[in-house]
Amino acid sequence: MSHFLQRGRQQIEEALASRGLLHTLSLARARLHAGVSRQISAHAHGRCLDAGSGRSPYKQLLTAVGSELISIDVENRSGNVDVIADLQHMSEIDDESIDTVLCSQVLEHVPRPWDAMGEIARVLRPGGVVILSVPHLSVIHEAPHDYYRYTGYGLDALCRRADLEILEITPTGGLLCFLGHGASALLMSTLGTLPLLRWPVWLLNHLCLVLLLGVLDELVGMATLYPCDHVLVARK
Repeated sequence: MSHFLQRGRQQIEEALASRGLLHTLSLARARLHAGVSRQISAHAHGRCLDAGSGRSPYKQLLTAVGSELISIDVENRSGNVDVIADLQHMSEIDDESIDTVLCSQVLEHVPRPWDAMGEIARVLRPGGVVILSVPHLSVIHEAPHDYYRYTGYGLDALCRRADLEILEITPTGGLLCFLGHGASALLMSTLGTLPLLRWPVWLLNHLCLVLLLGVLDELVGMATLYPCDHVLVARK
């Protein structure tokens, strides 16, 4: 059963990604995407590094605000990764050569996140910024490479160790946001994989488990106690 759901999840994510709609899978994805996009628009500039780029959901936005974009990951999931490398040892990227580092939903999959943060600090120019997102509430995913969940205090400790100054840490979504993600993933990974039902199911999911649930999560989700994810901005 789990293999069937995993295959369905991969299929629906590829379908959504092909239309630039990957962030509409669930309320958690939508809130995270909005939070990261807001910080990219506010802070990203110059030579940008998408560290752990995955399917490159922020490529268009980074390209619009920066002068150059380099993507780096341990695998070429998007088909357009510039550098295949480990974030814990990015020897291919020169010291103080990057103005903006984006690292979204990556540090939970890194066994030594302090090394990755050290590398991010190394490649940043003085005054450069890192825009980082991490989960606080999440199911096990991409096992066995799923190592950590983060509080704001943990992020503060990582940044202090790397001599990075935190400008902002913001929770994205609360408890209902987290619970709704599982419901959306199940719905889209089953009924959403049927060709004739895919977009009607997507619309139902978007109306009920994204828009409506989003209103409820704002009211009773208690994001300060049960943050789904965190988005951080820090400066070297």
